[in-house]
Amino acid sequence: MQFSELRIDPIVGRQVFIAEDRAGRPNDFLKLEQSERAAVDAVAVVGCPFCAGHEKQTPETSYAVHDARGDWQVRVVPNKFPAVTSHGEKVVPTGLPFKVQPAIGAQEVIIESPRHISDIIDLSLEEFTTVLLVFRDRLRHWADDRVTRHALIFKNVGYAAGASLEHAHSQVLALPFVPRTLGEELQGARRFYADHQRCVYCQLLQEEIRQGLRVVAEEGPFVALCAYAARQPYETWILPTQHAAHYGQLSEVHAPSLAKLLQQLLFRLHALLPRLSYNLVLHTAPFEQNGDSAPNGDAVEPYYHWHWELIPRTTKLAGLEWGTGMHVNPMAPERAAAGLRGVRCEG
Repeated sequence: MQFSELRIDPIVGRQVFIAEDRAGRPNDFLKLEQSERAAVDAVAVVGCPFCAGHEKQTPETSYAVHDARGDWQVRVVPNKFPAVTSHGEKVVPTGLPFKVQPAIGAQEVIIESPRHISDIIDLSLEEFTTVLLVFRDRLRHWADDRVTRHALIFKNVGYAAGASLEHAHSQVLALPFVPRTLGEELQGARRFYADHQRCVYCQLLQEEIRQGLRVVAEEGPFVALCAYAARQPYETWILPTQHAAHYGQLSEVHAPSLAKLLQQLLFRLHALLPRLSYNLVLHTAPFEQNGDSAPNGDAVEPYYHWHWELIPRTTKLAGLEWGTGMHVNPMAPERAAAGLRGVRCEG
């Protein structure tokens, strides 16, 4: 009998079953999934719209960083197939209890290299540092847009994570409202602050570092740790040790440390999980200058803490998850952290 318990996320109250007995379940669909992934990976590099020389296959460049020779190193373009639109059309109400509104917003693609690479571990430390600073600069850009209240940055890598193109890229989704997931985090963090006069993420970091059970690595002013109530095996959060609500506050001095920690974490994951697919999502505070920040209208700086959430896609949602909203994780985060720490990461 292996480890099994119900854990509750300390910020939003999400419930997760840590049930290691389920790790041995048979998977009749593994071969089918592998063949599907192989078909996606078989798309020829020739014609990739994100490679240098194919710029005409994408919308016009919104923002770019160039090297000393004038060649682009990172390129930002509008998403050709966005989930939102910049011009809302009048929506006809459909009657109670249905609600509908225009899907206003903007969606961008950040092409992380002119070379055809599939993951950020194939970038040099300097190149990936530049990418992280482009993320910061795009957040600053959308913060100056008086309509936008929040911008989400995320990466989908691999077939199982929902990636449609292999070439390394990320996306920015700028919205005129605070999305529900962030709203729940803000509410949970605000409640903790009201009770304890301290940021819950700072408290979490202090306790995680003291215990050391789920800490994977530290680099400069950043810590990587396996989430206490992890939804998937090896789900890892990366947080700054110094309190900061906005990723837009990231400095050029600290960006290389963050880049190194993220790359080393992905190197460890690739060593343990062949054909790794993952989602990387930035959680950062809403734009305070664009109206009230939190859903209740208060300033979030004292109690929110930006962080990355890296979620390897090793298991799929099924009936239990869809029916209850609860997750089942077949690997205890403590075991996952020990496995990641055990991977030698040099250079």
